[in-house]
Amino acid sequence: MLLVLASMSLVTLVACGTVRDRARDDLVEQLIDEGGLQRAVSECVVDKFFEVRTTQELKEFFARESLTDAERAEFARLGVECAPPTT
Repeated sequence: MLLVLASMSLVTLVACGTVRDRARDDLVEQLIDEGGLQRAVSECVVDKFFEVRTTQELKEFFARESLTDAERAEFARLGVECAPPTT
C-alpha cells in the first residue's frame, strides 16, 4: 500500500511554524495523489510521522530524494494504524 512512497521524490523544505504546516499539507497531498490514501488516513499518517520529529529532522527528511528502509517501514506501519477498521 505505502510502498509506492519509496520512489516518491521528497522535495519540500521544512522550517518552523507555517512552513512546517505547509510541508505537512504537501506530504498529505502526496500520500493522497501518489500513495492512493484517503484524506483522513493520509492526515493521520503524516500527523503521527511529524509529531515525533524535530524541525531539523524533517528538513533532513525532505532534503533526500527517497525514503530510507526504516521510513518505508514506518509509513507502512502508520498506514495500517491509521486505516479504518475493515469488517
